[in-house]
Amino acid sequence: MSDGQNVALRVSQLDAAELDTEILSMTKNQLSKLFKYHQSNFLANFEPEIEAGIKLLLWKFSINTMESTLGQAMLSLKYRNERFPAATSPDWISRRQKILYACLLIGCPWLRDRSHDLVRLLRLDKWRDNVQQVIKWVETGFKLATLANFLVFLRQGSYMSVLERLLGIRSVFPQQQGMRQVTFEYMTRELLWHGFSEFLFFILPLVNFQKVKNFVLQKILPSASKSALSHNAPRDFTSCAVCGDWPIRAQEIGCHHVFCYFCIHSNYKADPGFACPLCSQKIGKERDIRSVTIVPRSNNDDDDNT
Repeated sequence: MSDGQNVALRVSQLDAAELDTEILSMTKNQLSKLFKYHQSNFLANFEPEIEAGIKLLLWKFSINTMESTLGQAMLSLKYRNERFPAATSPDWISRRQKILYACLLIGCPWLRDRSHDLVRLLRLDKWRDNVQQVIKWVETGFKLATLANFLVFLRQGSYMSVLERLLGIRSVFPQQQGMRQVTFEYMTRELLWHGFSEFLFFILPLVNFQKVKNFVLQKILPSASKSALSHNAPRDFTSCAVCGDWPIRAQEIGCHHVFCYFCIHSNYKADPGFACPLCSQKIGKERDIRSVTIVPRSNNDDDDNT
């Protein structure tokens, strides 16, 4: 056996476990997409069997073939036999450990999920409560053992899971690892952008963009039509001074132009200093915004023009 110089780092073992979880989740998601438009409840009815089948498939092409999980293979890790040396390959996980690994990893979760159906199938209804109580005790004990094992793992750096400790398999580097070159340039860049984004999230809600927009339109980009504007010109009731469309519930603020009800009121609510974008007429108070009154021409005026 190895003398322990190639024992896997704690962070590598944790990363490998996270990769295995993500691979299982991604495989299940891809399978769910195949039945996305299937009207039956096939996935829901056979979810324990489907998950067990996926785990078995992953076990077949990982533990059974490479003596490592897929996550470990990505990080160049491998399981070393610490307890039951085999005659052919004493350094790596044995055939018996592989089979036990599959039984504990795949069989136990399936039995737990199908315990209700198994009790009904075996006609053990009178023992249903006892079986459920035993399963509850086993799950509680396993969670406590997992917590205790994780604390030991953080201190000693071996046997990250209870399963590994029971089987006597340990994550190691198959080959001697070279000196790790750690650089903090990426971390510095991420911290910089994170701080900048946090600053933007804080400052953007405090900025009145409508007021800034109105200031730019009135002061920096004045309309070319202001100088040519004449109050004696016929009043245009077909164009809103803000949006340019046909005014809806036409409003006025004392100048020669008309506005949509929503255009003028929304701009005034966002910026009390809002002024007409065409003639810079400001709104004194909200009551200065009033509906447009069209005075019909009298018959006398028509006679005079004749």
